[in-house]
Amino acid sequence: MNTSTTTQAIAMTTAIPTAINKTTINTTAEPSKLPAASLLTALQDASNLELIALLFRFELAEPFLRQLKERAVVCEHDDLSDPNQVAEAAMEKYCNKHGLSNKEEQQRWCLQRGMSQADLVSEAIHDWRRTELRQRLCSNSESLYLRYKDNLDRVLYSLIRVDDAGLCRELFYAIEAGEISFGEAARLHSRGPEAKTQGIVGPVDLTTPHPEIAGRLRTAQAGQLIGPFEAAEWHTLLRLEYRFDSEYDAHTQNFLEEMNFKTRISSDLKTELQQLSSWLQGQFRDATHNGECKCLACSGTTTGL
Repeated sequence: MNTSTTTQAIAMTTAIPTAINKTTINTTAEPSKLPAASLLTALQDASNLELIALLFRFELAEPFLRQLKERAVVCEHDDLSDPNQVAEAAMEKYCNKHGLSNKEEQQRWCLQRGMSQADLVSEAIHDWRRTELRQRLCSNSESLYLRYKDNLDRVLYSLIRVDDAGLCRELFYAIEAGEISFGEAARLHSRGPEAKTQGIVGPVDLTTPHPEIAGRLRTAQAGQLIGPFEAAEWHTLLRLEYRFDSEYDAHTQNFLEEMNFKTRISSDLKTELQQLSSWLQGQFRDATHNGECKCLACSGTTTGL
């Protein structure tokens, strides 16, 4: 994270109230007996540093930082729609999306999220411009669909895995001749967890099975008995039961655009998280050294939460 981005991220947290270290809770107290009022007071009195620390403690720092970075990236693109020109249309779309059909519902929405009406308009404009940028960054979602088709398609198949090649051949001919059903053969002989489901596996995407299995499923016809062949250490029989082919429609296009957008936004996120974590550790080391950080004091108490 560069200095300006770090400063922006930290500055955006300074609107949160201060000083969790004024309210301490004994760590030996049972959580169920901690008064809710004490927890709320702890949060209300929390310092910015301590709230950032809580984000890391509760593993919320990554989604929090991602949201900040996303807004910064969208804001930096001056070539997107002028906020003043799209504000009305953006508000209509945002309110329809969240079912805010009148002013009262909008006000309640804002109160529940600690937002003003201006914040609501800002969120609506952000959503509008974010969609524009997302579509621009994914100029050819159809090629992306072809690349990720194995992740989107689903297959339901039957599987038998045994460790003896001769037994595998015998089962193949017995199933093919109708002397035993695939499910019964799997129940009696398969060595994997599929034995408990009469051989049935799925539905799963085509990246889940072993590559030798996935390759055969990709071109198989429903009901086709496949094998014997080797997959990992097993001698294997396979039958495709059903294929759930994905479609390149509006829903899939939206999913792929969103996936691509989040991937790009998150490209440097681990590095930026590490930099923020290092900054946080430095702040705590200084505060502990100066005797100002009660939440790290070895006194048998912990601040707030």
